[in-house]
Parts: sequence; C-alpha cells; structure tokens
Amino acid sequence: MSDKDHDELTRGTAQRLFGKPKPGEGAYALWREFDPALAREFSRFYVGRLYAREVLSQKERELCAVAALAVLNYQEELAIHAGAALNCGATPAEVAEVVFQMATYGGAPCSVEGLRTLKRVLEARGEWKPAD
Repeated sequence: MSDKDHDELTRGTAQRLFGKPKPGEGAYALWREFDPALAREFSRFYVGRLYAREVLSQKERELCAVAALAVLNYQEELAIHAGAALNCGATPAEVAEVVFQMATYGGAPCSVEGLRTLKRVLEARGEWKPAD
C-alpha cells in the first residue's frame, strides 16, 4: 500500500469511527502538539492499520474498546469509543450491556462510571432514552 493510500485509509477509518474531526480535539491533535511526525505514525498505525483490519467488524472492535476502557476507568476515552461504537451500528442497549458486563471484571464502580459516561454521550447525541 502506498503512503497516499495508507493516509486515505487512515482518514476514512477515523471519520467512520469518530466523525468529522473538531480542530484541536482528540488524541491526534494532542500528539501533534508534541511531535507532528510521530503523531502521523501513531495515527497511521492505530487507525490506518489496527482499526482498519477486517478480522473483527468495526462494531465488535469498538465494543471491545468500550469494555477495556470501562474497566480501566478511562472515562474520556470511553466517551470517544462509546460514540464510535454507536457510529458503527451498536445500539445504546448493546453498549450499556458491555459496560454492565464489566462489573464482573472491574467491579460495580467501573460500571456505574461507565454508564454515566455513556449517558452523557447519548445525551449529547440526542439519543438518551431511559428504560421503562
């Protein structure tokens, strides 16, 4: 794959997962502030190689990320990847179920914080609907 093709794959995958980038926001923007060349390489690897693989669907890959981030209590990253999971076709109930399941591995507090984060993501997207 040429560098140009790899860059296009990276941009396309990033847009599919995270939507249109907001200037100065996100990990890539932060990386660029410190080292633009390294930021490009990180992005090309994570988004243009790892996240572009087709062994798992994008939805499955994002649900895995949601699980790991919930257990690790990385709420800011969890919000980004919960949104990406929704962008890839996961339902709010599926994302919530993954977060609930993490109580088994990280304890109830990680599920509570994860659900709070998911609720904020859904509210921001205009998709929050409490269960009956």
